[in-house]
Amino acid sequence: MKWFIGTLVVVNLLAALYGALKQKPEVDIHAQEVNAAQLKMLPANWKPPVASAPEASAPVTDIASSMPQAEAVTVVPTVSSATTTVATPKEAKPATVAAKPETKVPEAKADDKAVKQADIKVAETKPVAATLCYSWGGLDPQQLARVQGGVPLLKLSSPPQASVVDQRRGSGKAWVFYPPLATQAETQTLVAELKAKGFDSYIVQTAGDFKGYLSLGLFGREEGAQALVKRLKAAGYDKTKVDSRAEVVKVTTLSFRQLDEATAGKLKALQKRLLPGIPLQACR
Repeated sequence: MKWFIGTLVVVNLLAALYGALKQKPEVDIHAQEVNAAQLKMLPANWKPPVASAPEASAPVTDIASSMPQAEAVTVVPTVSSATTTVATPKEAKPATVAAKPETKVPEAKADDKAVKQADIKVAETKPVAATLCYSWGGLDPQQLARVQGGVPLLKLSSPPQASVVDQRRGSGKAWVFYPPLATQAETQTLVAELKAKGFDSYIVQTAGDFKGYLSLGLFGREEGAQALVKRLKAAGYDKTKVDSRAEVVKVTTLSFRQLDEATAGKLKALQKRLLPGIPLQACR
């Protein structure tokens, strides 16, 4: 029994000794560090060859020397118990790519472009040119006063231009007369003389400014009356005169220039309200 126990102890000692001898020595990590200056960068899209992986015994420096020279992520060596492998860190920073310089527009061209854009905006906001022109006339003094009372409502930048002419209004007839003499008997004698020379006449009997005057004729046009006066004066009757039955009136025409569409519309509305019988006319 003692022999069996002794044998068992010896066997255990031998097994422990064998295990101690066979235990792998600890790997000195610091002894296998790679010089960072000798490392080269892998490209961002680099992948290990699929056909065959590098041998476990291959040195780290040889693997690094086989990598292409390009911008890549940093290679960090890791040491395992059996082999030395190369691995990338989990959070690898992307390769720095030199950005192309932005093409800057020359300042002069940029300024020109800004000026053109400003011109376009001004053209879009610029109001329509005021080029409309209308004339309103002829207006007698009463009509003119009425129109002038409504013109301020138009809010014109400049007042309308006015042109004034004399115009005859009324029947248009002309009366030829001869002033009365000192006595009615002398006037009767004059009537007889005129009749003898071919001029018909009569003495005005109606009350008024011309009572006692000698009437020689009433003409529809002043030209006919003037022709008779000329004949009478040639016969020696120099006091013969013409009284025009037409009234001379000063007539005004207003010209509204440089109007825009809105102001022209207001002017048309004013014309229809104040004097619908006298329409607006386009300026000539």
